[in-house]
Amino acid sequence: MILATIGQKLAVSLMTSWLKKFTEEKLPPGQLRKLWFASKLASNKTLYRISVGYLYRIKLDDQYLLVRGKRIDQFQPVGGARKWYAPALDALETMGVRDDDCLPIDDTSRNDLRVRVPAKNLFDFIRWYNKQKHREVDQTREFQEELIKPGLLPADAFATINVRYLYTVPTFHYSPYFKCQELLYHEVYELLPTAAQEAALRATQQQDHAEYKWVTENLIERLGYDSVAKTKPFAIGEHTRLLITNTTNIFTD
Repeated sequence: MILATIGQKLAVSLMTSWLKKFTEEKLPPGQLRKLWFASKLASNKTLYRISVGYLYRIKLDDQYLLVRGKRIDQFQPVGGARKWYAPALDALETMGVRDDDCLPIDDTSRNDLRVRVPAKNLFDFIRWYNKQKHREVDQTREFQEELIKPGLLPADAFATINVRYLYTVPTFHYSPYFKCQELLYHEVYELLPTAAQEAALRATQQQDHAEYKWVTENLIERLGYDSVAKTKPFAIGEHTRLLITNTTNIFTD
């Protein structure tokens, strides 16, 4: 019994070291144990869903900029799933990585790092991701696709952008929506606008637009419910809360 306990602690310690390289912030001990045991005790046929993405905190004064979601009718942060590139195909196939079967694949979502990974290869996938080889590493694509290409912000003013990394929030849990174990991995960045970019952003605050909204922290916490008017005129995505907190509990409460 004592040897088993020591072995368990050693295994968890090793997993902690590996995951720290992947997440930059260690998973809470409870989630780490759950992830390790789930991966080791699962059958060979078990697949885990993994979704890796990044979000932008775009904030002026006490308001945050959100955009309308492409797949779900809700408002959410600018951002989305990271992409893997063609040279990664051999490595992904060797690990048995499969396309996500929870969301339809189209020209926009193709090669997203929303995938299914055999439980036994979960940490091999983590190591591959941590190498930053043959996969997207910067944050400009989603900013361009969601704000510049639709004409919500002027392209000339945002030809280049500066961002600051804030934190990473990894969550391993059972998804009630997709009916499977999943690892959600969100990287959060803050836009650092120039004076001209700030002016362009402030101009959008004066407009009522169907594709974006500026909202307060209170509205984010309540996912769109207006506690004063006692109505919910629009929905805000659950992951939007990551703009104001780095807790791993928002998907598991």
